[in-house]
Formats: sequence, structure tokens, C-alpha cells
Amino acid sequence: MLSAAFLVVAVIDFILLIWAIRLYKRYPSLALLLATVPLILLWYDNVVIGLGGTIGEGDLLKGLNTVRFLGHYTLLPFAIVSIGVMAKQAGFRWAQPPVVLAAFIALGVYFAVSDLWLFFNSTFYPSCFADVLRYTTHISEATACGPDAVIGSGKQIPPIPAFTLAALKITFGIYLWWKVGYKWLFVIATGALVLFSIPYSSTGGIFSNIGEPIVSAILLLTAVHITRNRDSWQDQL
Repeated sequence: MLSAAFLVVAVIDFILLIWAIRLYKRYPSLALLLATVPLILLWYDNVVIGLGGTIGEGDLLKGLNTVRFLGHYTLLPFAIVSIGVMAKQAGFRWAQPPVVLAAFIALGVYFAVSDLWLFFNSTFYPSCFADVLRYTTHISEATACGPDAVIGSGKQIPPIPAFTLAALKITFGIYLWWKVGYKWLFVIATGALVLFSIPYSSTGGIFSNIGEPIVSAILLLTAVHITRNRDSWQDQL
């Protein structure tokens, strides 16, 4: 069952959160802390999706999904800021002026405010796929819950922050590979695009949710790698 698959991903997300906390205790840094923040509710997102069919339509599931959306919109931007902090922490000269980090922060704040504005001006609709039930802001042919559903109702909130984060990971990954020989951020972030590109209409979005802990883990490991090696990079930079 698809709902069970989402619950398995939720367990993986929760284990990843615990691992991130343990990493931070061992390698404390602002970059690692910021990269951990989006994981706080990532497991919750999959739990709500996985249990939606059991809970059923109504105010309870609608409220749980509201928290799910708010978690995405307010916590994901922290990962964007973490990349700016990593660049500064690594000692890259272009990242040292305060205006550079301010630009990353401004971008994260912009995405959070923009998506929250769109969300609070949207309407929730039941969304069905296989045995999964959730609430979303748009009904497509693939997510209609029955013959009475009006296809095209509502409006989609495009995942521009997620696309931007993916582009930043790949770009920064290329730069790290070039400057200090660390290739894994680029390799994993690029490889994960395969999972994110699988159409929702044929899979219910499960592969995108599988991709999230993978790219989150490599961001954590990149922050740890920078924390451990930044002093030895000074001669290279």
C-alpha cells in the first residue's frame, strides 16, 4: 500500500533527524544547525500523508495538513541560508562580505513570506491517490477523490523554493568539487533529480518524498565536512 510506504519514509526521516542532532553535538556549527531545521517536521509530513486514509476527511485531517504545509514553507528556507553559511565558514573569499549572507537570508525570507501569502489565500481540497488521502490547494485529474470533484479547482503553489534549493546545492556542489575536491554534494544532489522528476500522476509523489531525506543527508554531511576541514583548506583558498 502506498500509505505504508509514506510511513516507512517517515521513520527514515525521524532517524535522520536524530542523527542530525547527534552530528551537531559532535560537530557544532551554524551551517549544520540550519541544515537540520527543515528535518524537524519532515517526518511529520509523511506521517500525515500515510495516515490520511485512516483518519478520513474532516477538520482533523485538514488541520494536520495545514501544519504540514506551514512546515514546508517556514522551515525549507533555512536550508537555503545554510548554503550561504557553509560558503562563509569554508573560507571562500566571495562569501565573506556580510552582504552575501544577507542575500541568502533575504532569499529564504522572501520564499517563506511569498508561499505563506499564497497558502493563506488558497482553499483546501481533498486529494486522493491509491489509498492515500491528504488535503491540497488544487485538484488535478490524478488527485480527484470522486466523480463529483471539480478538476482544476483551486490553484497550485509552485515549488519554486525547492527548485531553487536544488539548484543552489548543485551549483555549490560544483564549486566545492572544483575548489577543494569534495564531489558528493554535487553527485547526490544531481542524482536525486531523477527521483524528483518522476511524475506525481503516476506515483502519488512517493519518490519525491524518498528523495528528500537523501538530499537532506548529503547537506548535513557537507556541513560536517566543511567544519572538519576548513582549517586545512586555507592554503588552497
